[in-house]
Amino acid sequence: MPIQAGKESQLPATMLIFKADIIVMPQPDDPHSLYVPLFESLDAVGFGEHENLHHFNTGTLFWSLTRLFGCYERVMSVIDLTRDERPFLDADLEYFIIRFRIVLNDIAYVIWQLLPNNPRGLKGPSGGTHPRNREMSVVSLTDYLNRNASTYPELSSAFLNATPWMTRLRNDRDNVIHYKFKAVIFEGDSPLFALIGAAGTERTEPTPNGGQRLVLQSVTEFVNGQMLALHLFMHDSLVSAIKAHATRFEIKSVQVGWGARITCRGINRFRQKNTLVK
Repeated sequence: MPIQAGKESQLPATMLIFKADIIVMPQPDDPHSLYVPLFESLDAVGFGEHENLHHFNTGTLFWSLTRLFGCYERVMSVIDLTRDERPFLDADLEYFIIRFRIVLNDIAYVIWQLLPNNPRGLKGPSGGTHPRNREMSVVSLTDYLNRNASTYPELSSAFLNATPWMTRLRNDRDNVIHYKFKAVIFEGDSPLFALIGAAGTERTEPTPNGGQRLVLQSVTEFVNGQMLALHLFMHDSLVSAIKAHATRFEIKSVQVGWGARITCRGINRFRQKNTLVK
């Protein structure tokens, strides 16, 4: 039975099928796609050293990254609306923090795959038996690389430089998950927020008269700033570190395939907000 085009389309069915066949991968001129050289550098090592383009299991990171961009979009798409029009901003902000930590652990799992088998002093990944359900503590990996900085100087430096903002996300996630903190939104020219816990251990700063006040932060600056820091860490610092690591250990790397890209909801807004050209 022939496939027919929907009534809303004026293209013949054969043209629609042909179009679907040729547009398989995200295109460089697609504003909803983003260049992700971290995946490209891992594919190059996988193909060059192991003759397998997909040697490194990056599927879990890819999946988690698309979910994080979805959280980014949920927050950023409503930030300019009135308070009544964004009743779930606090919950969306908490979810963003939780998802962010998942991505950091997935990055750690990918980098762990670059290290020798069963490195001494580093606990292996946790999770189910299926590799796409596994993750690694980014804190454990960072500590291990710092203790072995002479062996892995490039990887250690990349994670050490990222530690300040990664620690902030780790602590915020732990406070939300384990210590019952919640994001409280304060209205202003742009929404501000603070994480407040039942135990009264929220982040405060001294006032000129000797008191204490909540540390408030712009929701926009926090969410977009953390995403931009993650982007630069993944696709600049880590890419350089992986290439240097491969050279140091004489690991073969062969550039193959097309420029790796990711496409999902939220990328277009992220690119426009940060003037990213590719």
